[in-house]
Amino acid sequence: MFRDEINIKFQSGKGGDGHVSFGLDKKPNGGEGGDGGNIYIEGVINEYDFSFLKAFQLFKAGNGELGGKNRLSGANGQDYTLKVPLTTKIYDLDGNLLLTIDKVGEKKMLLKGGRGGLGNFFYKKAHGVDLYRFSYGKDGEAIEVKMKLELFSDIIFIGLPNAGKSSILNELTNAEAKVGAYAFTTIIPQQGRMDNVTLMDLPGLIEGTHSGKGLGNRFLKHTKSAKVLAHFLAANSEDIKKDYQTIREEIENLGEELATKKEIVILTKTDEISPEKLREQVKTLTSIKNKRFASKDIITVSIFDDKSLESLKDFFKKSL
Repeated sequence: MFRDEINIKFQSGKGGDGHVSFGLDKKPNGGEGGDGGNIYIEGVINEYDFSFLKAFQLFKAGNGELGGKNRLSGANGQDYTLKVPLTTKIYDLDGNLLLTIDKVGEKKMLLKGGRGGLGNFFYKKAHGVDLYRFSYGKDGEAIEVKMKLELFSDIIFIGLPNAGKSSILNELTNAEAKVGAYAFTTIIPQQGRMDNVTLMDLPGLIEGTHSGKGLGNRFLKHTKSAKVLAHFLAANSEDIKKDYQTIREEIENLGEELATKKEIVILTKTDEISPEKLREQVKTLTSIKNKRFASKDIITVSIFDDKSLESLKDFFKKSL
């Protein structure tokens, strides 16, 4: 099940206690305890959402080991690194943003482990008194956080349900999005990689999405990173102008951040109409007043035409 928000817990490691010991000369030689392990968060490309986590799951770093004889320090506790998808934002329970992970390989510390305690050698060296004096290791830090996901993409696929977005995503990338001849086959965002470009298919928008109808409004936060909106329209539509304007109006109502992104138009299912009808549909689109795209920003494609799919790949890359 797709999950883009979750609460989990972290515990960094406790520092090891300092040691009390004496050499053959009766002088203190107890070493320091090791530091507790830290908690890190790292961004990766091969995680899609938080479905690999359990709510309120606890992740712990290792404790530092005790100090040893002959001034030997205890080993530090093992760090723990949680690998998360992009872009992950981590908040405390008061809503304060603690970390943002938005790059692959980016690794940030969330909690620091407790400092190891001092052995009796340190106190003898520092003070010259109290041969049995040592200190305990410091406790690690503990926190419960809320993690929120804003999926990364270069190009967002938008359009009415059953406009062919999932089929194109599957053809161009390694995605395995569900495809069906009915509306709302896609109910969660689907990502795929086309060479070095990340594409994402959003669940179909409908008239009234901005006021809570349909599925698109729920996933609006996942559009923030996208540079381009790929607006999909079925070429066999009976009223392609209305189809375009319906989605364009929803985009405008969903906010300026989305509405001002570059828009390109993809006419799909071209194998289902005649060449004459296709030319008519393109002409209708290019005649729309106050549109946010030019004729050069329109391309036609069929999943049964390899040449058109290759042209679409180049079209996407050039749009960036």
